[in-house]
Amino acid sequence: MRFNTFTLLFALAVWVGDAIANSKIKVEVRYSDRMVDVGNLDLFKNTWQEIYGATGNQQSVVSDKTFKTFTKGCTTWADKPAMNAQVKINGQWGRIPGVGPHDSREALVKSVWEVLKHVSDPTGWDVFTNCYGTTWQEGIPQWKGPHACGGRNPTVRQQCLCSIGSAECEHHSWGHKVPSVIQANLYRDGVLLPDMLRIEFASQSATAKGGCSRAEIVGGLLAGLVPGVGAYFSTGVLVFCNL
Repeated sequence: MRFNTFTLLFALAVWVGDAIANSKIKVEVRYSDRMVDVGNLDLFKNTWQEIYGATGNQQSVVSDKTFKTFTKGCTTWADKPAMNAQVKINGQWGRIPGVGPHDSREALVKSVWEVLKHVSDPTGWDVFTNCYGTTWQEGIPQWKGPHACGGRNPTVRQQCLCSIGSAECEHHSWGHKVPSVIQANLYRDGVLLPDMLRIEFASQSATAKGGCSRAEIVGGLLAGLVPGVGAYFSTGVLVFCNL
């Protein structure tokens, strides 16, 4: 069989293309040391669910929303949300040859969520809302359903976090501090790929350093995570924190 130069070049191009396509993709997540108080913002709802609920999320997502949140451990029925928590989301996927947009999106979202969760969970604090009996003169209603703290048969804790021990609160949620920026990138054989996901958080509360103290621990926790389809993505998520 005779080969000419064109045939050899074509065969080499096919071989290189197949080799690249068969190389598994590595997910890298970087986040900032600055931590932002976002009160009792529902992190899962306003990141993961926000992305999957956005119009056109099969290709990309751009979102900038602000939510009013509570931040105090004891919040009376008359109190209004004191915090404005801003969430910006910017992501694109579906530009990697041989990898479907859903596969790339799911790997990015899953990786960002796991890092966000493991970095923010240790900062969590109890936020009780719709509290009554916070003054000696104020009565406490008969709850129609379960209530979170104080009184008889609370669902979270026996005593509320109010200054008066007999107070009762109906609702409970978690407050968190989160990294001001968290971003996931994809690499194949050390080459940066175009698909990415970036989430930014802000509030009127002053930021504080400290997020990087969790980077090594979180990296260890996610070393065995398979972020996406095993045929495309390698095991483990690389986690870095930038001071």
